[in-house]
Amino acid sequence: MPRVFLPSKQADGSPNHVDLKDPDDFMAADLFALHRAVRIKSGPAGETDYSPAEMVDDRVNAFLGSAITGWSFTGPIPANMNVAPADVVLGRTLRAKDWSSLKRQAQPLMDELEGEGLPEPKSGSEAADAGVPVSGEPAG
Repeated sequence: MPRVFLPSKQADGSPNHVDLKDPDDFMAADLFALHRAVRIKSGPAGETDYSPAEMVDDRVNAFLGSAITGWSFTGPIPANMNVAPADVVLGRTLRAKDWSSLKRQAQPLMDELEGEGLPEPKSGSEAADAGVPVSGEPAG
């Protein structure tokens, strides 16, 4: 499991840290939670009110809520705080610099889980030429 070191220090002078779930241990449900975290709603007259920065924060906090498996801070990790959402637990535990650092360090993992950087799947005649079944037909 990846360990992320943060700018703040513990009482003994060592850096605070957060342990994140191994990328291979995430389930599709973890991604679904990321997707549910951000919604844009329009009012009856078509007006839309949203904050792009808040949308990014909500997505990161939803991810961290399920990704954090341990940390050097006192108190339970977000997943073990059934009475408070992850953003509240994180916001009351982490200093701003720690959260910003964690956000930056977690982004590559979020991108990996979303398939960023992977080759696009083949489709149509290109997939048929590569032996990839099209329309449920066996490759032949």
